[in-house]
Amino acid sequence: MELTSKMKVQMQANLHTEVNMSPDEFLTHSTQILHILGTTDHFIITPSIESPILDGLDDLTLGKVNVSSESYHEIVELIGRYCWEEAQKRNKNKFVYKIESEGYTYLDLKFWSDVFWYISIEYMEGNTVFPQDKGAHFTQIWGCAPHSINMRYLNEHHTKYHLFEGMSIVCTNTLETANAGEYRNTTDEIKASIEKLNSKPKIKPYKFLFYNNHPKFNRAYFVGQIIRRNLHPKGLMSINLGHHLETEEEKEEEFMNSIEQFSYPNNADTETYFPETGQEVFQALVNNKELVQSLEPLGKTRWSEENRNSGTYDSYSALGEDTYDHCQKCYFAIITETKYLQDRTNVDLHINNHLRWLTVETDHEFPITIDTNFIDCITFTEKTSKFLLAKMPFILAGMPGSLSVLRQQGFKTFSPYINEAYDLIENDEDRAVAICDEVERLCHLSDEAWLEIQEGLLPRLEHNFKVITHTRRNQYFRFFVS
Repeated sequence: MELTSKMKVQMQANLHTEVNMSPDEFLTHSTQILHILGTTDHFIITPSIESPILDGLDDLTLGKVNVSSESYHEIVELIGRYCWEEAQKRNKNKFVYKIESEGYTYLDLKFWSDVFWYISIEYMEGNTVFPQDKGAHFTQIWGCAPHSINMRYLNEHHTKYHLFEGMSIVCTNTLETANAGEYRNTTDEIKASIEKLNSKPKIKPYKFLFYNNHPKFNRAYFVGQIIRRNLHPKGLMSINLGHHLETEEEKEEEFMNSIEQFSYPNNADTETYFPETGQEVFQALVNNKELVQSLEPLGKTRWSEENRNSGTYDSYSALGEDTYDHCQKCYFAIITETKYLQDRTNVDLHINNHLRWLTVETDHEFPITIDTNFIDCITFTEKTSKFLLAKMPFILAGMPGSLSVLRQQGFKTFSPYINEAYDLIENDEDRAVAICDEVERLCHLSDEAWLEIQEGLLPRLEHNFKVITHTRRNQYFRFFVS
């Protein structure tokens, strides 16, 4: 695909850097970068959510960018040249890409790695002004757990996806601190209400609370397991299968795309991710179609209709009246974090290698991610923090080792009251079955047993509340791609 002059102008206009930031926005980013990197001499780049740079290119698919295409290389050079020239106007030769993310996304990670690589080769190669470790001039800041496991994942991504070796990566707990900031800035009345939530053991009408908004593949699987095991009457559970859609035809199409196709024999996705149990679980959803379609969304959405385009969002720290009510009615939560299924990759053998800034390999891998645009990493989002705030124990359906990382970040988890052996299971399907087995066990416990569990867990829940609302827990972990 050939880039037109109009497309080039639009891409530069979509680029969000310190060139077009407001003074307040620039000050906010500069302050955060100063805290993390100890300097303000980097040219700042942030993602444009409204109009992504690569938006509208036929051969570029979110999460599966075709890095062999001529148009991709042309965009990399175009953006790299623009960033270098604008940085030079400000007497800067260091660059930072800062993204408020829920983990690593392939498109951003790969694209800005290639832009930085292009700048280093085109403008720094052979220039004695710059040291040998040119990679130190380029940094990406991500919102995922500041832990060595994400360094391991990143270096695996480097091997697979040919990232810029020597580039600096920073993992931060920005989502956690954002929640703490919300709590700090809310009213004393709301703070007092939140602090009282689940602060005393009591008998509750439901066993579990299970929020699902987008009917992602892995989330639909867990809903299917609960329905197949006839546990749904014991909890509050949601999944959004097109309640916002206006016609029955649209709703039927949503059910087919999100549920029914995965019940078919030899479905490629089901056989790949849940080969032993997947067809039976999704068939249970099909067999209970009326029930599944009645599971309306629960909880407070991130973006309300009236402020969807305003750049403001509903407060997680306030929990919302409905979420507050749900948390009072249920003993434990089931959390399906942003990233659950581990990446599969496909090898593309048609890379174009004639541009001199490209790496010398003749092929590359790209991730196949069915449940999310995020690639392998461990991260904790509002899905987890809202239940830390609500003083609720939970089962965390995330990447293997997620609970271990959470503990190392200062939180306390719930063993032996909840069997957390599932967290150590590497195989995604085996881990999912173990999670559902534990949900089933917890659902069959008596109210008397749950009163004892609440009493035993209360010191940990209070500890987690204090940690999640602490406003000065800024954590970051910096390393270099190698």
